[in-house]
Amino acid sequence: MGPEESYNSLRGNLIIKMDEIIVKVPKGLPAPYLKKKIEDLVKEEELKWALFERCKEELSLEVEDLEALEKARELAWSETRKKYGL
Repeated sequence: MGPEESYNSLRGNLIIKMDEIIVKVPKGLPAPYLKKKIEDLVKEEELKWALFERCKEELSLEVEDLEALEKARELAWSETRKKYGL
């Protein structure tokens, strides 16, 4: 799907323009499997972002609040990354 195309988002009937990422897959790796994993990851991230945006609107967060939230998120992710060796 190219950036000029659109689709019905998980967020309702809103039409969202999408960017396209090209990934080079080394020989020997199963491209269809990787494509499915990437598509699943994109769906998961879309849901997370939609939830974040909704929370941000519901809570009427200011820029300072968002910056503090981002610092806390980065700290939590850093600890999780260390815990699981990511």
